[in-house]
Amino acid sequence: MLRTLLTAAVIGLALPVVPVFAQQSPPAAQSEVNLVGLPVYSSDGQKLGEVTRVGDVAGKRLLHAEIGEFLGLGPSPVLIPAEAYEHKADRIEVAMTAAEVRETIAQQKKQQQQKQ
Repeated sequence: MLRTLLTAAVIGLALPVVPVFAQQSPPAAQSEVNLVGLPVYSSDGQKLGEVTRVGDVAGKRLLHAEIGEFLGLGPSPVLIPAEAYEHKADRIEVAMTAAEVRETIAQQKKQQQQKQ
């Protein structure tokens, strides 16, 4: 189920992220603001990228992250729902392996290219 949530959250590739975060609720709690800049790791311990923003959409907390260069195409923006990650002392850990994240991003990019 968490894989499905994170897969759905990768919609950041298909939807503009800025308008979503423009609808943010009042300033986030101090602990949530401290998430910005934290590295994002896969469940198998590989560093994927880092958190760039924290926001709310329809009352649900989302992390906006830039996930590293895959396939030589540059960083990919992703939205990660609260149910799909765990905040550890020094990082964010998603509930997918690095290979699953790469595959999901590659599939999303392929679908986006087919629509163009």
